[in-house]
Amino acid sequence: MPISRERFAQGLTPEQFIERMEVNKERFVDNIRSNTFSFDDRQFFNNHPVSIAALGEDWCTDVIHFLPVVIKLAEEVPAIELRIFERDENLDLMDQYLKEGKYQSIPAIIVMDKDWNELGYYNERPEEVTRLMGVETQRFAKDNPQLEGANRSYDNMPEETRLAVRANSSNFRWNNMEEWNRYFIEDLKALVAGGVATAR
Repeated sequence: MPISRERFAQGLTPEQFIERMEVNKERFVDNIRSNTFSFDDRQFFNNHPVSIAALGEDWCTDVIHFLPVVIKLAEEVPAIELRIFERDENLDLMDQYLKEGKYQSIPAIIVMDKDWNELGYYNERPEEVTRLMGVETQRFAKDNPQLEGANRSYDNMPEETRLAVRANSSNFRWNNMEEWNRYFIEDLKALVAGGVATAR
């Protein structure tokens, strides 16, 4: 069952979500400030009024990266109404918007049009970003043969290797933030336009 108007109204405003954050708040707020949109972006969303429900948690890197894009967009475009739900307190909602029908991936971005028709939803990050992250992880492992287990899955790496991989991934992400935000905005526009609605 799609999210109701009544449930949507119970969500947190961006200010309330930020107030409740316990980790990553400074980075999150900086990411909101640093986002910019083109005239065409703002015009598109002004011409397509939507309500957006976002599921997230402050410990998730993809939330810290991509939710600020939505918050800044809602600040700049009056036609967007945004409410945020902490995932772990709203698992009944999360279970309706699983990635690939099985993963509680966040952020989950659910979009409704002005007549409250669900246009679709979006999980985690753009596919191109996932691809680029995979390529970078392989490059890092190849260029750092001294790191034991660098080719293993993240959970099976020794702690020292895991920390090195995490640091590299973080640098790679934030160095590419502007480009990756553009992928995200284009994906969001495509969803709103009806081109990439995710199958339920």
